Amino acid sequence: MPFLRRTALAALILLASLQTGLAADVVVDGVPLPADVAVAPAETALQRQWVGAWTGAWEGSLKHILVVETIAADGTAQGVYAIGGNSSIRPRWSRHKAAVSGQSLTISDGFTVIYEAKSKDALQATYARGEIRSAAAMARADLAAIIAPGSSVDWTSGHSILLETDLVENGKPIRLEAVIFKPSGAGPFPLAVVNHGSTGSGVDTSRFGQTWYNLPFASFLNERGWIVAFPQRRGRGRSDGLYDEGFADNRNAGYTCETEKSLAGADRALRDLDAAVASLRRRPDVTGSRLLIAGQSRGGVLSMAYAGDHPEQIAGVINFVGGWMGEGCMNAPLINQTLFKRAARFDRPTLWLYGRNDSFYSIAHSQSNFAAFRAAGGKGEFLEFDVPSGNGHYVMGYSRLWSAPVAGYLDAVDDAFK
Repeated sequence: MPFLRRTALAALILLASLQTGLAADVVVDGVPLPADVAVAPAETALQRQWVGAWTGAWEGSLKHILVVETIAADGTAQGVYAIGGNSSIRPRWSRHKAAVSGQSLTISDGFTVIYEAKSKDALQATYARGEIRSAAAMARADLAAIIAPGSSVDWTSGHSILLETDLVENGKPIRLEAVIFKPSGAGPFPLAVVNHGSTGSGVDTSRFGQTWYNLPFASFLNERGWIVAFPQRRGRGRSDGLYDEGFADNRNAGYTCETEKSLAGADRALRDLDAAVASLRRRPDVTGSRLLIAGQSRGGVLSMAYAGDHPEQIAGVINFVGGWMGEGCMNAPLINQTLFKRAARFDRPTLWLYGRNDSFYSIAHSQSNFAAFRAAGGKGEFLEFDVPSGNGHYVMGYSRLWSAPVAGYLDAVDDAFK
């Protein structure tokens, strides 16, 4: 199921959260800033950490600049929040009061943006309003340099590429998009592959072309030395081919509840994943060691099933709210448990992370899937959380919920292969 996509809805809500700004006469690669934007001298340690310009992009697509202009000794700050435009919104900027506490700077004004200091030159930004969540990796920038005419800004640490694969459809070779996040250093690095979910009910075709990745999770893994790839399966994002993961005969009706067709869609998705993994393994910056595999919703159960099919390739599996069909489908228990039982052939521990009040999978349903997996011989730990938004399907959007158990799991994975 979808999470943190490059959607017009998220962009519109970001826009709605902005206060009205004056017309700007400084534009940085499409992002406006007020003509009087300026930063005060940084004299204290607090000011040196925060005062200045920071650049990034919400979900890697909506350009964003934060300028912290002043910050007082008590942590009260003033800054400019600015976004670029896309097909849905126009570029805007606004000034806000902010508060610094510990390693975080927070803007709260009917919406909340939290900037967490990861180092003296890097921030992790999280936007929240209702159930909408978005993230951005922010890098320190020189304000004078970026407002200079003709300046160039590197907006995101992730890079979209097209993988050459062995897939062929209608006689044509298929390339699959992957968004790559690399850790610092020369490499090569162990590979983590993170898989996307579905598109809700499958009836909104505009969502097929949205590229999915999760910046907090990518940054978390990068910090631990993993190169992280988010492959987009056929017909998703910029990938070639037809998106066809278990649709009804009338595609306008969306995903089918028919068990045979739904499982055939999962098999097709697994072939796409296998093709992406094979291509990624050919990269010179990827080691030949076992890979970490993870996923959100459909991507979670897909990662589990892939590990069961290829246990010799996999170091560990992290399953965020995994399932193939939501409980609105009467065959969901049979479909989901069939795939999770397939995963039981992976003979090492797995990590299952689920939220209460999930709009697609109740905790009882997911616990039944886990019990079926365990009964088939699978090994794992099932953790459940209360998600602040109220919808448990968005566990992945709250790193403070999963960071400790995931760190512990990764330590165990590392120990197993030392």
